[in-house]
Amino acid sequence: MSFTMITIKTENYNLISQDFYNKTIDSLDLNLIPCTCGHSGCLIRYGSYKRNVQLKDEMITLTIVRVYCTTCGHTHALLLSSLVPYSQIPLNVQVTVIHAYESGHSLSRILTDHCFIDENNFKAIIRSYRLHWKERLCSAGLSVLEWYSLVTGCFSHFSRQFMQIKTTVNKLFLLPT
Repeated sequence: MSFTMITIKTENYNLISQDFYNKTIDSLDLNLIPCTCGHSGCLIRYGSYKRNVQLKDEMITLTIVRVYCTTCGHTHALLLSSLVPYSQIPLNVQVTVIHAYESGHSLSRILTDHCFIDENNFKAIIRSYRLHWKERLCSAGLSVLEWYSLVTGCFSHFSRQFMQIKTTVNKLFLLPT
């Protein structure tokens, strides 16, 4: 059994809470979400796991829902697009750090605002950005300032969330309008 992700595209990148996560996931019709194998109507809830996320003034633990594909046998985590796989630091904070770095602005204000994130976290974000993402974004014509196109563009061009370093399979699901 392998483990991959399905990322649910949300519009609010600043709201991360268990309640918001639960409401978003509970509003989904699992029959509409295609598995990474391409089939739809084959996902069933299959447990959960805990994941820590460092917010502005607190560390929270989210319970992340897993789903199982009855067709291919793969297990998937359902993540929100405000989260970066394998990172405790939310996407909006990572983008803020990268924007400050690219603009030559000081990171001290961001450090002051985020008491659970330290200078080493910022250095790691900038290093990952420079090593893995800066040239990719440039080649795809994507900007860290344009949220909607950044997330959808990274999935379209690279099949993963912006700042996702591990190349684990990740599929973007756009909420029906």
